[in-house]
Amino acid sequence: MRLLSMSGWREFLLRWLSVGLLWWLAGMLLLSSHKLYQQGLIALFWLPGLLALLSFPEVRRAWWQPGVACLALFATWSAGSVLWSEVPVPAKELKIFLYVGLAANAVLALAVLDAVRFWRALAMLGVLVGLYAWSALLVFYGWQDRPWSARVVGSGLANHPILAAQLFCVMGMVLLFLRDHLPSWLRGLPWFIALLGYLVFLLLSQSKGPWAAAFVTLLLLPLWCRGRRPLAALGVVCVALATVYVFWPDVLLQRGLSFRPDLFAQALLKIEVHPWLGIGFDSPYTLPVPSLGLSYEHAHNLYLHIAVLLGLVGLLGWLLLQGWAVLWAWRARDSVQGRLCLTLLCFSAVALFTDGVGPWLKPREEWFCIWLPLFLCLAGAALQRGADKRGLERA
Repeated sequence: MRLLSMSGWREFLLRWLSVGLLWWLAGMLLLSSHKLYQQGLIALFWLPGLLALLSFPEVRRAWWQPGVACLALFATWSAGSVLWSEVPVPAKELKIFLYVGLAANAVLALAVLDAVRFWRALAMLGVLVGLYAWSALLVFYGWQDRPWSARVVGSGLANHPILAAQLFCVMGMVLLFLRDHLPSWLRGLPWFIALLGYLVFLLLSQSKGPWAAAFVTLLLLPLWCRGRRPLAALGVVCVALATVYVFWPDVLLQRGLSFRPDLFAQALLKIEVHPWLGIGFDSPYTLPVPSLGLSYEHAHNLYLHIAVLLGLVGLLGWLLLQGWAVLWAWRARDSVQGRLCLTLLCFSAVALFTDGVGPWLKPREEWFCIWLPLFLCLAGAALQRGADKRGLERA
């Protein structure tokens, strides 16, 4: 009978959504099947989010915001580009737009129905994934007996050093900023150990893209985080980098630039042929690297990839969405959530410049950099709008 009341139904959906959030952010580390992971997302996260949308007006009101309009414009242009795609696009490929919408709705539903639970769940997942980072290190260098010079990878679906490093960086930033949302017994040693796990994993991944993104983020952090701690952390990192460069230069210089300049140049040539409209959504293309005698399927740069497929108009749509998110987060920088979103957006922008494809991909590692920061901005904007409305009503 309890489920028949709205309060009981609300609590049931909140618990269901919380399990779904756990599946989304941690399930990838434990599963080896993309199909099972995505099916779990549908059943555990997107479905209760859809039920919440149908059941509660506050979830529907959360969609009325400028960020959603920017997302809708970009999605409309992306979907419309199938009209000039160089190859026929199967109708099933267009489901990706529904997937992103359902994922955004699930995040919005959990946030607006219980903001305290939402931020606490994110913080606790930060601890959980941070402890998992330690287990991944132990498995890789201990049980598998890999040499310390090997690049660590996670298990499950996070089995790529660069993408795993991006994933752990994003979750580490979530944990760093949401410490006060943890239960008191997790704010001390468990928080520190989990945070250290993220840092060690990042270092041993030997991924220069995430390293550069983390360094640029740390460099800009004092703009929205006041106090001496960001400056002190930046100083420590600069000294550490200088030390590594002097005594172990191979760590920084090995693998060079991984042919990124060649790929960027080839991508620009593709853009010159179809500058405004691109070659269309989901159209395959290759970028040759003559010095290697190989071709790559994308530019390893999200912005160039968007420009190749969707043209400069599509790239402008993506930058408009990103610009809205940055503007909202900057205005909210006095709050922990605003500072978290600014940090995630900064890291993601740089990380996706050197290692990025998408954004219209089925849920996988890239979603942590591409969509999670944007979904958190949408949730933060919806919560802020609700708080402002309640303040006006009381006044």
